[in-house]
Parts: sequence; C-alpha cells; structure tokens
Amino acid sequence: METAMTLNDSTSWYAIHTKPHQEERASENLAAGGIEILAPRLATRKDNPAWKLLFPGYIFARFCVNQMLQKVQFTRGVAQVVSFGGVPAVIDNEVIACIRARTDDKGVIHSLTDLKRGDMVVIHSGPLKNFAGVFQEEIPARERIRILLTTAAFKAHVEISKYDASRMRSSGPTTTYIN
Repeated sequence: METAMTLNDSTSWYAIHTKPHQEERASENLAAGGIEILAPRLATRKDNPAWKLLFPGYIFARFCVNQMLQKVQFTRGVAQVVSFGGVPAVIDNEVIACIRARTDDKGVIHSLTDLKRGDMVVIHSGPLKNFAGVFQEEIPARERIRILLTTAAFKAHVEISKYDASRMRSSGPTTTYIN
C-alpha cells in the first residue's frame, strides 16, 4: 500500500510539540540520541538568571525524517512532530538562524529589542500613532516596552507592543526611523 506521505531524505529542522511542561526532558532525551536541539529561552529579568521558554510546549530538532522520525516521535517528553497533512513540516534554516542570532551560548535571549534606555522612539501604529517618546524599558515576558511620552500638555509612561515603535535617529535636519 502506498503512503500519501512524502518524506525528506536530508537533515532538516522540525518543530516538536512536547508533552505539558516536558520541553527540557524531551530536549535532553533527543540530544542523548544524537539529535541537534534548539530550545530558545527568554531571560525574565536582567538582574535574575531566571528564564522562560520562548515557545512554551515546543522545541526545534534537526534530523533526517526518513531515518529518525519514529525514534523522535517515541522519545520521552515528545507529544508529536508538527505536521501538515501527515507530513512533518520543515522549518526554514533562516528561521533557526534568526533565533540563534539572538541567543547566547546557553540558548537564552536576553533582549528582543535593540533599544537602549534613553533612545528616542516613534510609535507607528495604534491610537498613539506618530507620538514620540523616550524608551524606558523592555517587558520581554509580555513583548511590550515602556516609553515616556512628553507633549506640550503632559508627560506619561505608556506600555505598548514592542512591534508598534521603532528607534528614531536624527541625521541632520530630517528624522529617519529604524526598525
């Protein structure tokens, strides 16, 4: 009987859905089996080594699906390999490279923004669109930033999505916006 599933003969990255709260167990067991793992974590506070998973319930694994799929699926801590239409979904190398570029040697992402305290930012969407302010801090667990808005009438701290603002850099008489 022919299978509708077409499998890949090369080594690729795949998303692994883990059993509840077993990301570390699945990572350790897969790594012990010789499989390359990526389980990126977020530092929760700069002054505290605590962290949380960037993608709770998921890790990434690099393996040859033809040779290792069954072994991966039956590894302790693994619920399933993320698939579409019965075919394990390959994760682009560029996605993995982008995640790795933000992690340190322990797989921890310390900051998701390049903003530094005191940077001028402009809000480019939402009800505060086109307002400018001063970056105060990042709130990584909520993917938000806190900025100080200053207008002629008031000053206020606001929290917005980190995706709704960008650094403002002055280059002479004009202002350019950097994402």
